[in-house]
Amino acid sequence: MTGRRRPTRVSDLSAEWRALREWATRAADLPLADEQLDQLRAYLKTLLLWNRKLALVSQSAPAQIINKHIADSLFAASRCVDGEAVADLGSGAGFPGLPIAIARPASRVTLIESRGRKASFLEEARRATAARNVVVCHARIEALAIDAEHRARYPVVTARALTDMDAFLTLARPLICLGGRAVAMRSVGEPDPERAIDMDAIHYQLPDGTPRRLLVVSEASLRAAD
Repeated sequence: MTGRRRPTRVSDLSAEWRALREWATRAADLPLADEQLDQLRAYLKTLLLWNRKLALVSQSAPAQIINKHIADSLFAASRCVDGEAVADLGSGAGFPGLPIAIARPASRVTLIESRGRKASFLEEARRATAARNVVVCHARIEALAIDAEHRARYPVVTARALTDMDAFLTLARPLICLGGRAVAMRSVGEPDPERAIDMDAIHYQLPDGTPRRLLVVSEASLRAAD
């Protein structure tokens, strides 16, 4: 008689966490301290608990979440400067904003989410990780674009799989401060913006070999395209 297979626990993933740390150092030039890995473990544990009722991510295997979502977010963090304010649009499950906040503890990261239950998850994840540099903003992005506390306040505005590039840049533009930039996490093969705009494309591979690219558009380029 065979019993049911026990689900993989976050505490069972020491090899995956070691591999993630090595990948972050090698591929993203982003060394992670033990305390930061502990925060990422707490984040993953909270995400797995909430994912049962909210379907925050399609993957249910913890190792897949580490190698796809967390790793991808850490690569975005490598393109942020510690101390810069970051806005994560449509944060949902917390990618990339929460890993950015963990990797860049001197940065103030605002997670913008319009859906109440997902905003509640983000608050719980913030508490679980003890990420004091995280602010959860339960609001529509368009409303913040005309709010003096948010308009033109962020050196970095980012999003992961929120919408197409043109729509993302339209949403991000009002929030980016002078000299700032939009950082979009995209799959290889996704179309570039229809508008003519200068941008940097950074290609990389996730730990599982999935090809990805980061598109970086400066505020000056956005202004020139207006």
